[in-house]
Amino acid sequence: MQENISEKRLGGCALGGTLAVTAFIRDGITVIHAPQGCAHQMFSGFHAMMADAGLSRIPKVIVSNIQNREAIFGGEEALAEALDRAEEDSPALISVVTSCVPETIGDDTEGVCAAHPASERIVYIPASGFLGGSSQAGENTALIRLAALAEPKEPIPRTAALIGEKNLESEVEENYAEVCRLLNRLGIKVILRFCRNIEAAEIVRLGEAAFFIIRDERVEEAGITIANRFGRPYVSAFPSGLSGSISFLQEAGKACGIPEEEIAEAVFAEEEYQREQLAPFAELAGTSVALGFEPFAGCHAVAREAMERIGISESADGMPVKLPFYLPVGAAGVLKMLYLWRREKRR
Repeated sequence: MQENISEKRLGGCALGGTLAVTAFIRDGITVIHAPQGCAHQMFSGFHAMMADAGLSRIPKVIVSNIQNREAIFGGEEALAEALDRAEEDSPALISVVTSCVPETIGDDTEGVCAAHPASERIVYIPASGFLGGSSQAGENTALIRLAALAEPKEPIPRTAALIGEKNLESEVEENYAEVCRLLNRLGIKVILRFCRNIEAAEIVRLGEAAFFIIRDERVEEAGITIANRFGRPYVSAFPSGLSGSISFLQEAGKACGIPEEEIAEAVFAEEEYQREQLAPFAELAGTSVALGFEPFAGCHAVAREAMERIGISESADGMPVKLPFYLPVGAAGVLKMLYLWRREKRR
């Protein structure tokens, strides 16, 4: 029996996850304290994933280029020189991330960063390569370290900050639009996508959000840590599927302190919307489908809920259908899936 794909296995070491966060601060530079080969391998894969996701912007990255000499005598001087090169571009933020090597040889990376003239604009993120764990661990570490740039402020009513969007996901903007569509029913505005194509100065807005929305369990550690630091409630994940959209509205409304009557009105409106959107797929009623392999846990449940709403049955010898790679976000994710199924039926 095949097991579900785990995102812990995607993206390699912690360095990759860290880069997936810092690279999306538009006016920042990431300094990778590592051998050139290590950084090249990581960035090549990262760049390929960006291209696959339709992202054309090339992040600014500088490598300290640890070689044999540094591996023996220490790479702190190489790091200081890399920071000097980064400072020449006058970035708003310099994120310093590490591979296995500087951690193994005992470089005082944090001390070098603190002693640099641009230290006020430097954030040290101890990714530590494979020593730091998986890509998921690196992503959480980066989010927690960067969040320290913000301070608690008086929360702005009916505002939210998103934490840990999948920056390399091909449907990241579509998923964001779906989350905003649901939040609009409650009059909630997203004031920060942390960290998704933002400028360094925007990070301080974390302290202004009334509550946080964590992308999913992959960045749960960072999300909960940040929520606790600012003393704010949080919603643990983006909505998945049809009923997930309803529960998302209820959780977001409660977290934002919205009256129950207003939440109920938003739920009613969403239920009506879902009925209207599912109506064009009535021709699938009576169809038998084979769901096949489940890419991520929860995909089958989301698909079966939609099948029940429409009147689609499931059997091993039914029409083979494609499931989304990630959990479908909200009603929009389900509708996109159903479009593919309908097209397959019409062939």
